[in-house]
Amino acid sequence: MQAGQYTRAARSMWFPNSLGLTLMRTRLTLIVFSASLLLVVILMHGGAGGHRENNDKSIGLEPKASIAGLLALHRGAITRLNDFQLPRTLPATLLAPIQAESDPERRSEALDEVARSVPIADLRDALNSIAGDLSPEAAELRPLLARRWAEADPGQAAAWASALPEGPDRRAALEQVAIAYAGRDVPSATGWVAALPEGDDKQAATLTIAYEASRNEPVEALDLASTLAPSPQRDDLLVHAISQWSGIDSTNAAAWALNVTDHDLQQRLIAAVAIASAQQNGLLAATLAASRLGTGDEQDRASVSIVQRWAQQAPEAAAEWVSQFPATPSRDAAVENLLAIWIGRDAAAAGNWVNELPPGSLRDVGSAAYSQVVAQLAPASSPSGVSTNIVPLLGL
Repeated sequence: MQAGQYTRAARSMWFPNSLGLTLMRTRLTLIVFSASLLLVVILMHGGAGGHRENNDKSIGLEPKASIAGLLALHRGAITRLNDFQLPRTLPATLLAPIQAESDPERRSEALDEVARSVPIADLRDALNSIAGDLSPEAAELRPLLARRWAEADPGQAAAWASALPEGPDRRAALEQVAIAYAGRDVPSATGWVAALPEGDDKQAATLTIAYEASRNEPVEALDLASTLAPSPQRDDLLVHAISQWSGIDSTNAAAWALNVTDHDLQQRLIAAVAIASAQQNGLLAATLAASRLGTGDEQDRASVSIVQRWAQQAPEAAAEWVSQFPATPSRDAAVENLLAIWIGRDAAAAGNWVNELPPGSLRDVGSAAYSQVVAQLAPASSPSGVSTNIVPLLGL
């Protein structure tokens, strides 16, 4: 047999074809990867039988460095194997510290630690590695990683989340990106969400951005919410945003609410403006509640809330308004709330107001409410349980 023929025969015996050569290289790479992975896991857990905290300190190994090294090893192995897919050892390593904790508080700490341990540059790889993992640990970790990435690089994180396939993971990722994006740059976040395809995911992300924007830019939040289709969630957002605006500019917020054509929604918005304005502008709040809210539960609830807030700044003015209420359960509730706050601030003035009321149901309600509040406060003000300075004001 000639040398060339022998060489070909030998190659045919040990490596029958190119697939066999590739598989042999794959096995070798897997062995090297597994050995490296085992070393990383041992270092992360401080070795068998030892305490993790002490061993980590003794060798100077930080969890962040371990995860970073594992991600680098993971990427390198993928590159060497070309189209062959490694077993999902990286997800197992990321999730193992979380799975090991059964105590809810320690589990939450482990989640935060793992999320922080992944370097910013490796967050995409970490997220992709646990994509589709149905375990509770993966479901809890994904939003934390997405949120952290969005806080560091909202544009890249937003592009990644937008490209995910439809499903719960995409919805959760979009919401986390929306929170972080709106916290940094509301106009850019608004532009991003506007480009999303129509659907429930876009609505959820838009709601999230608007809620975040309402803290500092309530008018932007209202504009964004107004682009959404009518829904209970959208209406709740509008009420929240206009309440935030009313604390800054109650006059313009009231004007905006009055321009809403949907009657039921308008009533909710006016009530929200009135309640939010009561502490700073009680007269405006009272006027809105009395003249713009229809008689019924919405007006009753708003009136009681207004009195609660107005009484903290101007109890005499709030008392004058309450005295004009018709004899209804909401008036009685308003009187009780008024006196509960007023007595704590100036019991003598509150007692004088009740004593000066004309005989009738309002005075009866005021006297009963006054006595009840005094009885609740008396144990703290007198060892015998009787307030000697307050009760005589009512002639009791």
